[in-house]
Amino acid sequence: MTAECPDASVATEDGEAERPARPDPSVLVPSLLAIDATGLMFWPPGKGLAGIPRVESFLINAALDDPDPGVEVVAFRPGQGRFRPLAPFEQDHVAAGEISSHRRKRWPGKRTALAQAFEAVRRHPWGKREADRHLAKTVTNGRKGIVYQATGLLIRICRLYQQARIWMGARPDAASQTAEAEPGLVLISHHILTQEDRSAVSGAAGRLAFLCHDLIPTLRPELLGASVGERRFGSYLEQLVRLGAPAFCASDAVGVTLTDHMRKAGIAAPVVYRFPMPSILHETASRMGATSRIETGEPFVIYCSTIEVRKNHILLARIWQQALEEGVKLPRLVCAGRWGWMIEPLRAFLKAHPELLQSITFTGLVSDEQLIQYYRSATFGVFPSHIEGWGYGASECLDFGVPVIVSTAPSLIEATGGLMPAIDSEDVQGWYAATRRMAEDHAWRSSLAERIAKQHRPTPASASWAAIKAGLHASVSRASNA
Repeated sequence: MTAECPDASVATEDGEAERPARPDPSVLVPSLLAIDATGLMFWPPGKGLAGIPRVESFLINAALDDPDPGVEVVAFRPGQGRFRPLAPFEQDHVAAGEISSHRRKRWPGKRTALAQAFEAVRRHPWGKREADRHLAKTVTNGRKGIVYQATGLLIRICRLYQQARIWMGARPDAASQTAEAEPGLVLISHHILTQEDRSAVSGAAGRLAFLCHDLIPTLRPELLGASVGERRFGSYLEQLVRLGAPAFCASDAVGVTLTDHMRKAGIAAPVVYRFPMPSILHETASRMGATSRIETGEPFVIYCSTIEVRKNHILLARIWQQALEEGVKLPRLVCAGRWGWMIEPLRAFLKAHPELLQSITFTGLVSDEQLIQYYRSATFGVFPSHIEGWGYGASECLDFGVPVIVSTAPSLIEATGGLMPAIDSEDVQGWYAATRRMAEDHAWRSSLAERIAKQHRPTPASASWAAIKAGLHASVSRASNA
């Protein structure tokens, strides 16, 4: 579901960005739409992004580049129980490129920033140490050191003073009663669904929408371990739907799964907006002028994903081991991605068959530039994951014209448009036969590449952002008319 994005502007508490005033008070102006950057704030700057962080980075940067004054980028402040606009140093942390002049915030300097921090303490005297650390960073513009530590101590003393006054019967400062502009609808990050502070999804933080990448923590918890955050995922998701939060799904399969899960839980189905997954890496390659094929001396197979039990790398290890035992020459397997969790069986298999490392390369985390080079020169791709919400590595193969074998997970078939061969993730022999055929049958491989060229087109990031933004506006309108 999508809707046209109405032209609108709203005033905000941020005085640094010029925003048009409402021309006629009788004209309804939609509430501010906000993209939550909380999750990306925990990602180290300069590190390669994959999967969910890559999608969230696309959303945040699309919002930072959007001149529409009705769009904001925020982060959740547990000490206040609210979403607040990013500070200048936070914008720099999450920005992948230039920030629109309409959105760019300027650091006001230590003196002004300190005064603003004290004002924030007066407004929210019961904030915790995490809130004080954040305020100290706003004063030092994200820099740490002696000044940061001294500022944090000063802010803490100010907070304790305010609390002591209240305990002694003094009224809170008038500033704490000042109304503050808040986002009308926040599209929350995945981090909010797995964090410890339930207030973020309680409804007290305002109206929320969520990206439903998948329901794997609820449907297949055995593939993710037993972290506290993942165990909370299902209950947080259900709480959001009960509150009427709309869901944004990149695949129809996930939308159907979400609706079915809520039905079984006795909860009314959420409004689901479908958006096309953006071809982020291909768009980066296009800007670099690096989308054409590169011929390499040695053929190889690409599998781009985090190395974890759900991604089923052990199936590929068994296939390449069987080929070695049968004297079959398969191309080198290149596994691009960082090492993740629950991979002890894979490590044990590799240790028991050390000769496999002659045929399989684990690259670790790679840069976008390196990954683009891999896609441009790969013979074909594989993606045998047990369950997916989308399967970026599979759709990226098609973006670069690379045939790929996928598992029969519905989202993977959807991500590849039903154009590629699909085999059950538990069918080792089926995968072995298809891998051999893809490696040996040049005509078949070429026919798949031709099918991609005729029927697949990369999705521009602008189209994805437009669909998401339209869905957010439609959700605001729906709530207004309810």
